[in-house]
Amino acid sequence: MVSVHDNLVYAQTVDYDGGRVVLHTVYPPADPPEFTDVVFAGVVVYHVEQQAFGGGGVAANVVFDIEESAAEPVLGRYVDLLAATKNYAWPVPEYDGLDDLAARLTAGGAKCFEIHSSCGLCGFVFAASMEFRRRPARAQVAEAEPGTTPDRVG
Repeated sequence: MVSVHDNLVYAQTVDYDGGRVVLHTVYPPADPPEFTDVVFAGVVVYHVEQQAFGGGGVAANVVFDIEESAAEPVLGRYVDLLAATKNYAWPVPEYDGLDDLAARLTAGGAKCFEIHSSCGLCGFVFAASMEFRRRPARAQVAEAEPGTTPDRVG
């Protein structure tokens, strides 16, 4: 079984139209390093916080575990965030309390997945599924085409 315990989240990809969130992780102590993508499909809503950027010799975004959890207790840890965003139709346009919100988020078969960390990135994802996928190398951001000048601000 694939594990992401003590993996570092080095990037994430969000496909809003496709309803997919991918956490790109690496386990550096392995030789060679093990790259594992955590793929959430059928995403209804997600929230991550405490994202850290590397540097200064401190590991950033160390995953402790990602597990399926009961929706109500997870949402209960975010009551302040939910209260602050309710008037902005997040995570859903209307709901009446945490039980109703949990029911609405899971009505289409979505499950609640909680991201636990030892350091950095943590949060939750309501999605139809979660899958661990090994990859042979680090995920890369596409570079500019040769001979083109990318538009830059700042």
